[in-house]
Amino acid sequence: MTRSPISRRFGRYKMQHAAAYAIGAALHRAPPFPSASDNNRIQTLARRITQCAVSTTLKIATPPGDATHIVYRNKRRCRSGLCPPCARKRAWETVKRIAAVLDAVIVASPDMRFALLTLTSRNMPIEAVSDMLRLQESAMARFFRAKAVRNALQGHVTGIEIAIRSEDGNWQAGVHSHSLAALCDSYFDRTKPIYLSQRAIVDLWRAALRVDYKPICHIRAIPNSDAAHASLTECLKYAVAPHRLFERDNGGFSVDPLVAAHLANALYKRRMCRTAGVFSKPRRPNAEGTAV
Repeated sequence: MTRSPISRRFGRYKMQHAAAYAIGAALHRAPPFPSASDNNRIQTLARRITQCAVSTTLKIATPPGDATHIVYRNKRRCRSGLCPPCARKRAWETVKRIAAVLDAVIVASPDMRFALLTLTSRNMPIEAVSDMLRLQESAMARFFRAKAVRNALQGHVTGIEIAIRSEDGNWQAGVHSHSLAALCDSYFDRTKPIYLSQRAIVDLWRAALRVDYKPICHIRAIPNSDAAHASLTECLKYAVAPHRLFERDNGGFSVDPLVAAHLANALYKRRMCRTAGVFSKPRRPNAEGTAV
């Protein structure tokens, strides 16, 4: 029997709720860090995430004369990027806020073109994930400051993402970024020197990352405004990819305490979303439809 869309969404919410319990339990069992302050922060976060999961109410309701909908209530949200329900809520709020800016940009410049840009680096052991995030942030700053990039782009919205992988029992982290880039007016005019080929972007990112290998980069044009909104959601969907992070355990979920602890430490007070250029200056359309 085929499940309805709301039943499938309710199932995803229940899985995220169970995953929050697993994250809290893993942090409670996290191995100690050398710093006592780090250990105290990890245990505090473990209690917050567990209390967030306990205080969550999740059910399907069909009021008389109204459509069936999901009732999700939580008065004690932990707001952690490591808690799946709170991360989903935070991503939704961020996408909604920046989508309004994107709409204003499109109203002001209907002919503006966009592209989706992905910048990656090599995987490293999970213990180095904090250093990887710092390297990614520094490299992104150098990349977007490069003259060739500044001449080609009018602005960008960038989300940083951590992907967890396990090879031969050894946990690794891969850090990469997705950017919705606003292109300059004559970007696709091959007579102009501002077009960036795939090879040029790889060379620029390699120089910004300061490595001796060719990192994987990808850029593709976005055909229309609807696709731009979809790409925005792709850029900001989550900070930690759930793939390989959770493992099935007796019908529930389990998380490696070492992985959870290093992720919590890496995400502490770290902003995973960046805006620049036309996206950092919100412009609202006035009554005549022009941006102000």
